[in-house]
Amino acid sequence: MKAEKCLIVDDEPLAINVIAGFLARLGIRDPIRCTNSSEALRLLQEQEIDILFVDIRMPKLSGLDIIKTLSRRPFIVITTAYRDYAVEGFNLEVHDYLVKPFSFTRFQQAMEKIHRLMDTAKETAPPAEKESLFLKVDRRWIKIPFADILYIESRKDYVRVVTTAGEYICLQSLTDITAGLPPDRFARVHRSFTIAMDRVEEVRHHDAYIRGKAIPLSRAHRQEVLRRLGL
Repeated sequence: MKAEKCLIVDDEPLAINVIAGFLARLGIRDPIRCTNSSEALRLLQEQEIDILFVDIRMPKLSGLDIIKTLSRRPFIVITTAYRDYAVEGFNLEVHDYLVKPFSFTRFQQAMEKIHRLMDTAKETAPPAEKESLFLKVDRRWIKIPFADILYIESRKDYVRVVTTAGEYICLQSLTDITAGLPPDRFARVHRSFTIAMDRVEEVRHHDAYIRGKAIPLSRAHRQEVLRRLGL
């Protein structure tokens, strides 16, 4: 099984040791251990935790209180000696509820359930957004991060891509390059120019300025550029 990042929260160190030992038998080692609910809340806010094992009755904050405060929810398994909170736990959409003392077999069932849910979440997750494109420069393909692009200029026989790191000359068309850029970050503003909207420093008359370069805004595109800039 994949070694997810686990946090065990319980005010009884012996209970933490039992869960850590069960995780080790499943190949998941070095879970984060916490006996203080306030400290646990801080860890959950600062770190990306995959699976949270949490007791209910603890000093200061209960396990249920911790769960209620989370805006970013890991997979959650309640581990408690009390059956009375099962309904409230599942109303909070926890993924399993283990009553102490629980066996390794029962713990393994909970982990198998979580791994099935993880696999389903990966299958249904939207594809990650691209953050770069490849340009054909001479006989090479060069990866250019979107964040580095300032503007793209079409010349008679080539296209000039100007970035924070320099410029690249390629034989791809401005239309083809623009089609590979995220439309919420870039705009075709003229038959010869596509610009990175967040790089515009000034708009004067019918020109947008990026690092001192005056880029013409065509009559057809000027109003849309002003709208997107909030002008």
